[in-house]
Amino acid sequence: MTPYAQLPTHKPEEYLRIVGLSQEDFLHLNRKLADYLDEQKALKPLTRRGRKDSKLALEDRLLLTLYYLRHYPTLINLAAVFGISESYCHKIYARTARMLAKVEKLPNRKALLEDPVVTLAIDVSEQPIERPAKNQKAYYSEKKRHTIKAQLVICVLTLAILSVVVGKGQQHDFSVFKDSRLLLHPDVLLLADSGYQGMHKHHQNSTLPVKKKKGQSLSAEDKAYNKALSKQRVFIEHVNRRCKFSELSKMFIGVSTRITR
Repeated sequence: MTPYAQLPTHKPEEYLRIVGLSQEDFLHLNRKLADYLDEQKALKPLTRRGRKDSKLALEDRLLLTLYYLRHYPTLINLAAVFGISESYCHKIYARTARMLAKVEKLPNRKALLEDPVVTLAIDVSEQPIERPAKNQKAYYSEKKRHTIKAQLVICVLTLAILSVVVGKGQQHDFSVFKDSRLLLHPDVLLLADSGYQGMHKHHQNSTLPVKKKKGQSLSAEDKAYNKALSKQRVFIEHVNRRCKFSELSKMFIGVSTRITR
């Protein structure tokens, strides 16, 4: 019996916890992948001549990819679950992840220049990773572990993820922003936290909390301002949490994402 066939389809909550998607969203995404593969075969009918079909069905390849993104196990453990070699496991993940990016028709870097009448929020979260074989120091964060940083930009009104940029764990949040060279319409209001000091030099229409100076305390007006700003920014914290722990559908279905390395 394949791993996909063993999923608890009669228990939606367990299904969501294991896969990161509801069964409906999983099947929707699987259909889009199947249609994409059929289109590629029709366009290039001879490219697969002489090759054997994958040992795993499309459902299991998608499940492998989402399981890796949801739980981040080591590849050797993931390969054991699916009964394949570690190298083949990595190959399936890499191919399927590339296809997911293509079927969702992700926007280009200029997408955020188009609609100025919007309020955006930006934040960076950290995701633990295995210790890299090379350049370990660059990924070792202040949290005493190896991580990658994911910078999300969301629309406050719709909670749609408009941009995802990945950085190394040792980078400061503001350094990730500067390296991303994010293109924003001048009229877009961007909400950020105190880790983005200096944002005004890159985007004038940005709002940051008032930072307490050394040896001084914030006034009542400054505290009220920071509290009001945090109430507007709290939505991106909720999106960050869902991306980490529960609904990978926010990354692949119904939203626009852009992933760069």
